[in-house]
Amino acid sequence: MNRVEMDFLNESRNCTFREDTSQIDVAGTKFGPFKKGVTEHLPNWVIENLLKHELVDIETKDHYEASKRLRNLKDEAKKNPYKLQQFPPLLYTAITRKSLRLQSDKTSIDPRTYEDIENLRKMTYFLVETRLSKILRVANSNAYQETRKLMTQEERWLCEELVELISGWRQNIMD
Repeated sequence: MNRVEMDFLNESRNCTFREDTSQIDVAGTKFGPFKKGVTEHLPNWVIENLLKHELVDIETKDHYEASKRLRNLKDEAKKNPYKLQQFPPLLYTAITRKSLRLQSDKTSIDPRTYEDIENLRKMTYFLVETRLSKILRVANSNAYQETRKLMTQEERWLCEELVELISGWRQNIMD
């Protein structure tokens, strides 16, 4: 498991319980009991376990890997092909975890699960390709410090590597 994935799993966000839930034991840690409709601030590793059992919904403002939010990011990227808009720092990891969750549920007869997985893949591909060209421009223009807060953690790492690589290459050519 990489560092960014660990950051995501340990990040907390709000979830609302769908039903009364007695105390639960997740990986040796006890949580609850919880009442239906109550919103709790829990780590993502706990929320993922609760989502598997359909016990919670992620609060809309904290659900940055939701299809609607991803469509909005895609639409914004299309409108501004040269501008780097702000992405949540752990977006790609959240998408990956959502994809894994959906794929583990592939045994369900519901064809919407397959559609959700395919839509998520297409959306992710578009976002990654669009962001990559923008990150390359940022790295080439030395604008990293001004734009780093707009990037995900993975994008920051990539941009830092590219800045170093491009600077080294320029220096080699100019010397």
